[in-house]
Amino acid sequence: MRIISEGPIKITKGTIDAAWKKRAKDVRQILRDKERRGMALIVNETTMRWEYSYRPRGIDSRTGRRWPNRTVTIGDPGKVSPDDARDEANKIRGRVREGGDPAAERKVKQEEELRKRSLTLERLIDDYAKTLPTRPKMRGDGTPSPAYVAVEIQQTRMALATIGAMQTPVTDLTTADVRKLVAGASRKRGNAKGRYGALTRFLDWCLDEELITVNPCMQITRKRRPRAPQARTGYLATNKLAQLWKAANSLRKPVWRDIARFLIAIPCRRGEATELDWQHLDLDAAEWRQPGRLTKNGDPHRLHLHPLAQAILKKRHGDAGKPKEGLVFPGPRAGNAILNWGDIKVELDKAAGLTGWIWHDFRRSFATALGESGISETIADAVLNHRQSATRGGVLGVYQRASRWPEQVKAMQLWGEVLATAIEGRPTKVADLEAARARRVA
Repeated sequence: MRIISEGPIKITKGTIDAAWKKRAKDVRQILRDKERRGMALIVNETTMRWEYSYRPRGIDSRTGRRWPNRTVTIGDPGKVSPDDARDEANKIRGRVREGGDPAAERKVKQEEELRKRSLTLERLIDDYAKTLPTRPKMRGDGTPSPAYVAVEIQQTRMALATIGAMQTPVTDLTTADVRKLVAGASRKRGNAKGRYGALTRFLDWCLDEELITVNPCMQITRKRRPRAPQARTGYLATNKLAQLWKAANSLRKPVWRDIARFLIAIPCRRGEATELDWQHLDLDAAEWRQPGRLTKNGDPHRLHLHPLAQAILKKRHGDAGKPKEGLVFPGPRAGNAILNWGDIKVELDKAAGLTGWIWHDFRRSFATALGESGISETIADAVLNHRQSATRGGVLGVYQRASRWPEQVKAMQLWGEVLATAIEGRPTKVADLEAARARRVA
């Protein structure tokens, strides 16, 4: 490239227009300004710009020599007039005289901006989604289940979408942004708390990775944080459970039918059924042995499988070719854990003509029905894999570690009889439950 240098001359608008007309391919014009030494107009074939060159004050300790010249771009002459360019050059000169290095400072700032743009919250969530499955569970041993990870990532994304921060650099997220999420608590308390919790845990991970120095969620006072929704107390009478059982037959996916019926038959958590693996089942012994990594409290758990549950599992086992491992209820398309519970419930509601219930009501229905038949809360809690804080508090909770398995088996057998009676259409009374319980005890 040929370089043509002129000046020093007083650069005016006319000078700029003339230089632009003379532009040529592979030619660079440098017009040095007379009024502000160090400032120049640079004209290339397709662009032009103002530049200011200076030499930082002081000596380079490594070489023992003065620092080399630095150059700062001031702007486009089409937008920045000669007088404005000189004013900016004077400011840079003043900064240099104070001992500053504007070019180096600007480079650091630009690099920081680039780094921030590369660390947007949307990008970091993708990294978090890869890391979360390998992080230890907050409660219990092991790592989170795929179902938990999927929900956690979804909740985090929804939290950031709610406050419009997906493209925000993580370092720019503020407490004010988090307050936007908290503001929705009065309208949808459950959603706000779930999303706030997921966002808090995500930002804790960012803190661990040294991407931020403070978690903005922790700057929200406890009084202002979203509260948990009022504890649900809903449950279904056995005739309603029978109604849903029969309606499940009309679901368009056989796996949807089977997992819906399994949740009615076995009082497990929805996520536990989703992650149920053939290797955790002993169909001959009628037992489901849950590893601690898949339970809510992190405790290994065992469940007796009464005939209704066994029938579902044995048929699926046979239809699948009697596998030794793999999901019992894989999604109908990708074969992954089922997540579209809303779709299943919509179809089930329509088929049964029954609304106002949630999946977790099945566990309360189990405890309520057996409580009415005289089964103790301790045994019901043991089946439900609760820590039994209400029934085993204090010293008793420390020393009484028995699972009372024989009584759990009898409770599950009784539950199977109660369901079968309701599904067959025979009325279920407390007297019938007592009689069934008496038969099991005998």
